[in-house]
Amino acid sequence: MHVLMTGSAGALGQVLIAGLRGRHELRGYDLLPTPGLADAVAGALGDLEKLTGAAAGVDGIVHLGAVVGGAHRWEDVLSANIVGVRNALEAARRANVRRFVFASRAGLVERYPRRLTRTVDLPTRPFDDYSVSKAFGEQLGYRYHAEFGIEFVAVRIGSFRPRQADTRHPHDLSHGDAVRVFEAALTHPGVGFEVVFGVSDAVWPLYDLDHGRRAIGYHPQDRCELTEQADTSPRFRD
Repeated sequence: MHVLMTGSAGALGQVLIAGLRGRHELRGYDLLPTPGLADAVAGALGDLEKLTGAAAGVDGIVHLGAVVGGAHRWEDVLSANIVGVRNALEAARRANVRRFVFASRAGLVERYPRRLTRTVDLPTRPFDDYSVSKAFGEQLGYRYHAEFGIEFVAVRIGSFRPRQADTRHPHDLSHGDAVRVFEAALTHPGVGFEVVFGVSDAVWPLYDLDHGRRAIGYHPQDRCELTEQADTSPRFRD
């Protein structure tokens, strides 16, 4: 499969490139040079014409490009995340790209009681501008699927740590499972519009992973043994 990856120079992009390049033809798109890829375009997400050119001839787009976290100015989130995802989807439409995979955020349903297993049909509860941009991206993806027929998968990523390849909390996504979930989102047949959780397996069922198994064939292989009772993180306390 021929894939354009935005945000290809970032930490997640580099892990995905290492895991996917033996099985897929990859093209990078980033403001910075993309290590590990000969086929890479240097450009901003605000440059729709350059982004559309980069999308020419590909079968799928993995859209990772964004400013990350809650400490950024709204103007930066607006230009990189809101305008960025719109331009990436519009580039997919103009270039007749069939599949679009969007890096969303599991934190959209983080602020529920810890004993509640998070499912994809829970109402989202964005708590900062970054989260708002991810909720916007999912909704815009639905519009582009419904109006233009683009196959859209939002992967709600949990905690991805560049220097931690394994999983230590049910909110974590290991490096190996990151490759598995994005490859499944790109290649699973018969997808229309889907939202799945990009986290690894866990003894404590903080997230519903059965939906991802059914919807896109994502079967996480790494497993966290932490129980709810043993968790000391304040992030998931009632």
